[in-house]
Amino acid sequence: MKSSFFYGLFAALVFIVSPVFADQVPDVQKALSDWKAAVESGSVDNIMKLYDRNAHMISTFAQAPMTKREQIAEYFKKVVSNPNIKVDIQDSHPRIFGNMAIDSGRYTVSYTQEEEPIVIPARFTFVYILTGGKWMIIEQHSSRVPLPDDDK
Repeated sequence: MKSSFFYGLFAALVFIVSPVFADQVPDVQKALSDWKAAVESGSVDNIMKLYDRNAHMISTFAQAPMTKREQIAEYFKKVVSNPNIKVDIQDSHPRIFGNMAIDSGRYTVSYTQEEEPIVIPARFTFVYILTGGKWMIIEQHSSRVPLPDDDK
């Protein structure tokens, strides 16, 4: 009798703390695809619709963390001012924890500057909060992938 109780308790705990709810993973993947499409659209309004009102961001192209919505919007205004902005997602690893989700992976941002192509391989982490049935970005961290160190 005790062993059945403990097996049942163990099964319940595994279910409760399980990080992935498979039926919601496509929604988190869609949130990343929506972000890519919004950036490529060049519309700061479309981008900002994906960020929670309390979002923070640490970015590849900014020296200081952005803790205000206006800072994030101003950042993207500069980013999308570059012609031919594209985001190519190499890999993405979404995990869901109740009403929060984390998606980390790698992408390449490319654009044209002074008629020259610029290609920046980066890694990312998005943290989402489920609000009104939609995954909203509450935290974003992006950084350039370090160049290989040939001296080591």
